[in-house]
Amino acid sequence: MKRFKSLICWIIAIIFTIIIATYQRMTGPTYPKTATVTLNNSELKFKLIRSYGDGDAEIKLRVPDKEIKGTVTFKRYKSFDGWTTAALKRQGDYLVTALPHQPPAGKIEYLISLGDAQKQVNVTPEPVILRFTGKV
Repeated sequence: MKRFKSLICWIIAIIFTIIIATYQRMTGPTYPKTATVTLNNSELKFKLIRSYGDGDAEIKLRVPDKEIKGTVTFKRYKSFDGWTTAALKRQGDYLVTALPHQPPAGKIEYLISLGDAQKQVNVTPEPVILRFTGKV
């Protein structure tokens, strides 16, 4: 009976650990943030990076509609820097830009807006925080 209780405790502990690890992986600060917007009757889904290694961080959004343009506005996180706005450049079906490299543990917060001649939408209603990890 004692071995049976011990086995049950171990099974519960393993299941609990797997559930908590999965939850942490899916909601932790390095997991990409997802965003969905509707423009020109098209639903666009994005994964926005929140962790980056070495060099400038590339933001790449798949937007097949050539009429849609976008901007990214960013600044160093928890700084008194002013916000900088840069246009997203078209590369085929993608809108692309690069956020400037930061030292390891440095952070940038960024906002993305997309739109055409009639409508502008914020992809990110609140800033997304991007952490730079350096070479791992």
